[in-house]
Amino acid sequence: MDAHTYPGRGLSLSQLIFALNKELKRVVHSPMYTLEAVSQLDRDASIALATIREWRNSFAHVNRIPTDILSLIPTHLPTQKGRFHAASVCRHWRGVLLEYGALWSQLFLNKGEECVSTLLKRAKGSALDVILYYEVPVDTFALISPRAQRIRHLELKWSHWKDIIAFSDLNCGNLPLLRTLEITSSETYTSHGGLNVVVAPSLPFFRGSINLESFTFHSWRVSFLSHFIFPNLTTFELLSRPAEECSALCLLNFLEASPTLQTVDMTISTGLVLSSVPQEMVVALPNVETFSLHIPGCPATKDYDIAAHISCPCAKHTSLSHDVYESYTNDELEAFPTPDLLDTIIHRYTECPIEEVELKIKRSEDKDTDCSLTFRSSNATVVELSFRVTNTGLDEAELNIPRTEMGWRFFSQALTTIQCRPLLSHVKRLHIEHRAAVTNTYEMLRIAEKVPALFDSLGPLDKLRIRGCDLHTFFDAFLDRPMLANSKPVVFPQVKKLVVLHPFMEIDETECTKAIVGLAKLQHSLGIPFELVKVRMWDLPAGMAEELEQWVDVVDCEDEEEYM
Repeated sequence: MDAHTYPGRGLSLSQLIFALNKELKRVVHSPMYTLEAVSQLDRDASIALATIREWRNSFAHVNRIPTDILSLIPTHLPTQKGRFHAASVCRHWRGVLLEYGALWSQLFLNKGEECVSTLLKRAKGSALDVILYYEVPVDTFALISPRAQRIRHLELKWSHWKDIIAFSDLNCGNLPLLRTLEITSSETYTSHGGLNVVVAPSLPFFRGSINLESFTFHSWRVSFLSHFIFPNLTTFELLSRPAEECSALCLLNFLEASPTLQTVDMTISTGLVLSSVPQEMVVALPNVETFSLHIPGCPATKDYDIAAHISCPCAKHTSLSHDVYESYTNDELEAFPTPDLLDTIIHRYTECPIEEVELKIKRSEDKDTDCSLTFRSSNATVVELSFRVTNTGLDEAELNIPRTEMGWRFFSQALTTIQCRPLLSHVKRLHIEHRAAVTNTYEMLRIAEKVPALFDSLGPLDKLRIRGCDLHTFFDAFLDRPMLANSKPVVFPQVKKLVVLHPFMEIDETECTKAIVGLAKLQHSLGIPFELVKVRMWDLPAGMAEELEQWVDVVDCEDEEEYM
């Protein structure tokens, strides 16, 4: 007898062949030789050959893999369609994979009752991932309802609120295994363009989801957040679309009821009204590590006002941003919070003193103007405030603020904001980046009035980095042809390392050298010399490094083409 036997058959290959040959002889020599008998023999031969091929397939190396490992291979396929293909490779694979219920636990309800019913049988008792697009077929809903307690992940994509509410009430809302919930609602409108009225149930949505960890909510109805209570939530993503104004209190109450949150990411287009929020109200989120709030298309700095009512003292990264279309810009447009409001925000989102401040103003290729203020504390906490003016395709003549002036206006606002901060005495590193051409002497004077006040607010610095700025802003007093003769001269604080990267120049190479060397010489004469001066620019003036070496311990000057 052969050493190898086919699994589950109990017959060796030779035994299978012998039995087939014996049956063939019996039928051929039988006096009862009929067409039916031959047909049966043909079927038996086909079955035998299939069995032989199946037995031979078992010798393939991949089919020697233990079944518990083989069943995991399709879990790495990106789509459910790929898993269906894997189950069609051969009988062996099909038999193994159909026994692994977790492979078939992803249910797309829009595929119909037959598909969902088949997958439910294959899934056996596995936890379910349920995805619904648009409306729920009645028959399919009936299949899911008794199995609601097995739902682990639920996505309601572009669903009407009647379906969302129906899912919320599945099995009386008891969803103990539900860990992630994603809702993207599809709204209906009245003939006047407003949202149709939707009456929320008296009980909270998905009230039995006591173990929910991640909640994604994309909807026009921010007010409905008051109907969600998830005591163990760790991740919250909100995307609100433009709709009628609603009170910011609903958002703050939701956050307050979610004390275990670790990640908060919110983009809010709905107009949030703060008038009903008590001025003293502060929602504490002690476990949040990442906090992001973005308000698009908003000319007012409402994100700062909302952020001031939230405290995330242990957050490692906080991002507060808003933007506005060029058509809404005007002279009162504020890019950054008032100094007092900024001070409140810094205290809400950091525990340690601020050691680094970075100011960036730049213009993108599509003519958007981007502004940001970044604060880093001694324990590496980051608080970033950013603002964007988005190009709307208007001609320069149609703009309330010319594009060439926007950068300087926001640069001036930023300097005003940070120079009044009482904690600037702790700052050790200051980075200033402004990549824009000089517009006129008036705008330059506005900036020149802010820089001395900023430096007066600073203590000794470990590093001062100036990138892309016009040399007149900081080095005007050392130029033969100063533009700002009537302004207060800039007095630099004690600085260990000075870095000048790709300055904007409307001066010749000689004056550029004179400006930077003149500052280094002055600092040396005051007894606070630079330990390092680093200069990077396109076409570095000849002899600059040699002249700096007289007044600076370490000089690092090189030609370098700037990459935006």
